[in-house]
Amino acid sequence: MEATTHTERRVRARDAALRLLNRLTVGAALAAAAGVGVLGAVSAATIPGTITSTSTSTSATASTSATSTSSTSSSSFQSTSGVSSSSGGGVTVSGSSH
Repeated sequence: MEATTHTERRVRARDAALRLLNRLTVGAALAAAAGVGVLGAVSAATIPGTITSTSTSTSATASTSATSTSSTSSSSFQSTSGVSSSSGGGVTVSGSSH
């Protein structure tokens, strides 16, 4: 009887250690994911220059401007949006480069 009691205690101790190890592993994984998010946010906030995508509004303005210009042969078309259009990509870069 003494051998089975000793074995049961060892089994319970092993199970408790495995539960603790599993909790520590999950905690470390969550902490690592949170750390990556924090480092990404800090990096994005501290790197000079930003890129913003305005492809939807620029493309819509460019196609409207091209359609209106091609349908009217005179140069009386004026943009009321205050946005100038070009045939370039819809990416605006601001800030300094090093």
